[in-house]
Amino acid sequence: MVRKSPFGYLGLFSFVAFFFFCSSWNWGNNYSALSEYRKTSNRLASSESEKSFDDEENELSREFNSSEHNDSSPLSHHANNQSVSKIEDSTNLNKTALLSSHQANNQSLSKKNIYYINGTYAVLNPWYGWQPEIHPMDCSWQFCMMDNHTSKTCRDSMEDMAVSNSSSIDPGEDWIPDVTMLRRMFLDGYDANGHLWPPQLEDELCHALGKNTSTKKLLDEAKIVGAPISRMPEKKNNKILCFTYTMEKNHATSIRAMRETWAPGCDGFLAFSTKSDPRIPAISIPHKGREGYRNMWQKVRSMFQFVGKHYLSQFDWFYIGGDDLVVFPQNLKKYLGTYNSSQPFYLGRRFKRGAEIGYNTGGAGYVLSRPALQCLLEHLEDKSCEPKKKTSSEDAKTATCLRLACNITYEDTRDDQKRERFHHWSAEREYEYDGKSKFWNGLNKDWGLLLGKDSCSPETVNFHYIKNPGLARYLFHYVQGGCVRSE
Repeated sequence: MVRKSPFGYLGLFSFVAFFFFCSSWNWGNNYSALSEYRKTSNRLASSESEKSFDDEENELSREFNSSEHNDSSPLSHHANNQSVSKIEDSTNLNKTALLSSHQANNQSLSKKNIYYINGTYAVLNPWYGWQPEIHPMDCSWQFCMMDNHTSKTCRDSMEDMAVSNSSSIDPGEDWIPDVTMLRRMFLDGYDANGHLWPPQLEDELCHALGKNTSTKKLLDEAKIVGAPISRMPEKKNNKILCFTYTMEKNHATSIRAMRETWAPGCDGFLAFSTKSDPRIPAISIPHKGREGYRNMWQKVRSMFQFVGKHYLSQFDWFYIGGDDLVVFPQNLKKYLGTYNSSQPFYLGRRFKRGAEIGYNTGGAGYVLSRPALQCLLEHLEDKSCEPKKKTSSEDAKTATCLRLACNITYEDTRDDQKRERFHHWSAEREYEYDGKSKFWNGLNKDWGLLLGKDSCSPETVNFHYIKNPGLARYLFHYVQGGCVRSE
């Protein structure tokens, strides 16, 4: 009889213990992840040694691009024992938990919890998978459209965004947001608690506006349809970063509705707000002058600079707009796919005041290709771009800078029947406009306006002035094929 070595039992015990340790670690118990995030941050800030990722940069970037839409692909195929103590721009990353490819490959949450800075440096995201609680409906979605609705039931309660300890969502002042988080969550299909994500929208929502509203009439008569958000890898040169300006008070309302509807259809999403919240993700960044509508040009300038510094190489298109937009991302991507993203383009809903050079209205949001944004960034401090100007007209100032510094102007974004794709108004207002406003007609004098159902392309990209989160969910659900249409 052969005696078994006690070391065999010890090895087996160690293996089982290690297995259960790894299996039990999840985002819901994220204290250890957050602690590791902060310990690594402190190590980065204090260390004097420098080890480069130069040899791995290209491969890591390729892995990020190829694995972003493929949950089974490994984060890294090459393991080494390198650790990063300091990188060239340590002033901007000294609060970020950088991982070597070896460390990233051995994270117990696999690649879903990992994102990359500039497509190169792997970062642990302890807030990945967060989702506010979905409360049982104790009223109708029609009631949710009213001003005095019950916020908890209608998924727009401030209480659902609350935390017991504010430090648990403090990412540090040099945090670089995980803009691909919502897209990865969409591809995964579940939040950190194992619930379906994004949350399902009930069939009852389809009837929330009734049969005879102008909004529903436009959607049906113009046959506005948006394909369901795709789970397929985005084709080369058509990745889009969507970013919005907002305020903390809207995190639980407009921003939550965006997050749970159209934002995951963008390859990246980021809210620029008055308060940072990495769960969204939302970030507060400084800009010249006070916070306020009359200083929007300075706020948007800072947004462009932040995006250009941290995300320019990761995306081909950059779509900026306000927090009262509803976007149909597959329609947007399909349209952008008709352009060459390696060329400078500036796309949106154009206006023109009299003899002035026109601009794309910020209300509908506007899109810049990477070369267009790059040129804008290179000239933002030029005198012709009015870098010290305080004004609400950020859209007009962006257009002026692009035209004078880069020789880039707007495009005609209508369809082949002269119907608009981008909209400054809500669906209701688009349908009801009677053509009698001299001001509105003047903004569109050079190309004219179509009225009623003919004002909107079936391939509509967005609607604006959607203040009610319930209405935002209705529009998205109805257009994206979640409801049976009227004949």
